[in-house]
Amino acid sequence: MKRPAVANHKLTRREFAVGTTSAMGALAVGGVAAAAQAPDTADQEVRLAAFDVPPGSKQFNYHNIMDNDAVRIDMPVGVVNGRREGPTLIVTGGLFATEYSGVEAASRMYRDFEPEDISGRLIIIPVVTLDAFRFRTPMFGLTAGVSPMDGKSLNSVFPGDPNGSATQVLAHYLFQELVLRSDYHIDLRGGDLAESHVIHSIHPNNASGEVNRISEEMSRTCGFEYFQARDVRPRSLIYEASQAGVPSIITQCGLGYKTQPEEEFIDSHILAVTNNMKRFDMIDGAPVVHPRQREFTVGFDQVRATTGGVFQGLADQGDLLREGQLIGRVTGLDGSVLEELRSPIDGVVHELLVRRVVFQGDLLYNLVQFKA
Repeated sequence: MKRPAVANHKLTRREFAVGTTSAMGALAVGGVAAAAQAPDTADQEVRLAAFDVPPGSKQFNYHNIMDNDAVRIDMPVGVVNGRREGPTLIVTGGLFATEYSGVEAASRMYRDFEPEDISGRLIIIPVVTLDAFRFRTPMFGLTAGVSPMDGKSLNSVFPGDPNGSATQVLAHYLFQELVLRSDYHIDLRGGDLAESHVIHSIHPNNASGEVNRISEEMSRTCGFEYFQARDVRPRSLIYEASQAGVPSIITQCGLGYKTQPEEEFIDSHILAVTNNMKRFDMIDGAPVVHPRQREFTVGFDQVRATTGGVFQGLADQGDLLREGQLIGRVTGLDGSVLEELRSPIDGVVHELLVRRVVFQGDLLYNLVQFKA
C-alpha cells in the first residue's frame, strides 16, 4: 500500500484498516479518472480483462461494453491482484450514480491497496452507471437510478440481456463477466440526492440458507452498529447475485444532499470492506466491529406531510425516538405552524428526505424499530 506524505505522521496499517482516510488526504473521483487512462485514450494501453490481470499487479482501465452510432458504454474497473492466492471480492459503487460517498470510498480503496497487501483478488468498480454519473442532475430521474441512455433503472434489470437496450447490456456484462465469477460482493450505497441516511448494512434473507448465512455474517462483519435483513426484490443486483450463489450485501452510508461526501461516511464504507477482507483472510488483522450491534426490523413507519408549506426537520438520521416525539414541522411563510410531525413509534430515524417546500402527501421520514 502506498504511504501518502503526511507531515509528522506515519500511517499505520491499523489506521487504514479502520478506514481513517482523513489521515491519507482526500481524493476526488475525478482524480482517479485523470490518473487512469481516459476512455478516449485508453486504446493506447494494454487492456486486460479483470480476471486476466496477473498476480502481484494492479490495473485501472475503462472497459468498453458497447460502442455504436447510438451509444457508447465504458465501465471503470480497478483490479488489485494479490501476490498470494485467495478469494475474489468485487466491490461496486455508483449503482445509483449520485450516491457519492460510495463512489469516493471505492476510488480511495483502489488507490491505496497494493498487490503485496492482499491475498486473492479485489475488483473495484467506482461507478457502475458512468453515463448517469456524468449527467449528475436530477432532471433525468437519476435519484431513481434512471439512465439517460434508455430511461431504465439499472438496479431493476439484472441479470441483464446482451441483446437488450443499453442498460440491460451493461447489467449483463457486470453480472455475467464480473459478479458471477467472484466469490463475494459488496455494494457501496446510501445517501442519494434527497437522502440523509443512517449508517447500516443490509443482507438478503430470501436466497438459499447457506447464502443467507454467509451474507448475514458479512453484514455483521461490516462493523456498524445497525444491520438489517430483507427479502430483497427480484431483478436487483443483490437479489440476482445471492440467488446465483454469490453472497452479496449492501452498505448504506451517506448524506446525499451534501454532494461533497463527508469523511465519516466514506470511512464507514471502507471499514466494511476492509473488515470483510480480514474475515476472508485477504488482509491481516481482525475485524473491528461495534460492541453493541442491533438489528432493524423489516419495513418502515413513514411520516408524510398532510399539508403544504415549508418543512423544518428537527430529527435526523440515527436519532433515537420515542412515540409521540416532535420530529418536524410544516410552517407558513408568516412563520405560523401549519402542522406538527410526531413519531408514530419508539425507534430510530432510518432516513430523512431532505426537502424545503413540501406538498400534501410528500414522504419526509422513514423510521424503523429494533428487532427484539
